[in-house]
Amino acid sequence: EVANVRLKELDRLKSEFVSIASHQLRSPLTAMKGYASMLLEGSYGEFPEKAKEAISRIFESSSLMADSVEDFLNVSRIEQGRMKYDKTDFDVSNLAKIVTEELTSVAEKKGLVLSFESPKDDSYIVSADLGKIKQVFSNLVDNSIKYTADGSVTVSVSKVGTNVLFKVSDTGVGISKETLAKLFDKFVRARNAHEINVSGTGLGLYVARQMVEAHGGKIWAESDGEGQGSTFFVELKGV
Repeated sequence: EVANVRLKELDRLKSEFVSIASHQLRSPLTAMKGYASMLLEGSYGEFPEKAKEAISRIFESSSLMADSVEDFLNVSRIEQGRMKYDKTDFDVSNLAKIVTEELTSVAEKKGLVLSFESPKDDSYIVSADLGKIKQVFSNLVDNSIKYTADGSVTVSVSKVGTNVLFKVSDTGVGISKETLAKLFDKFVRARNAHEINVSGTGLGLYVARQMVEAHGGKIWAESDGEGQGSTFFVELKGV
């Protein structure tokens, strides 16, 4: 019993440390990313191509680090029970379309076809935290793009009874049955994921699951195996 109490205290201290460290990292990273973006946009004049390439790498690296820091912050908020949800009514179909449009340029840079299948004329309204659900959708679509070397990524929205189903299908690396069973746990990545994308904390899907389940929804993935592509689903209660 004493050991359990001590372990709980250590876990709490760990979460607090991660939260404090992440907050300290976020500010300088945001500044680095912001100034690098301004340099690339020409706000400080023209630069030689070699300099632009270096600045571009600074921007990309700071963006990756900022995303990782945000993952750690979200995990800390979840574990400490500090994650807040501000619910409003919104159309999942419109949100899915916006997310697809925002990530189209990312897909095109990889030579991928990213498409949104317009749903049937129906109501796709849910009561949820718009920002959190957008984060979940963006994470899933971005992941599909990252782990797809060639082919396509398709986003769609449909109804399951009174619920709304968001789906992302890709022709990427696929997921083994062993990995599928624990894919939404902390620090888990598909065994073959490192061959395509070396970055990533293994926390994005864990955070996504916590956010979706906090809304009373479900999130899961399906795949026929490695090299067979994947499909991710988010089911939310309709209004």
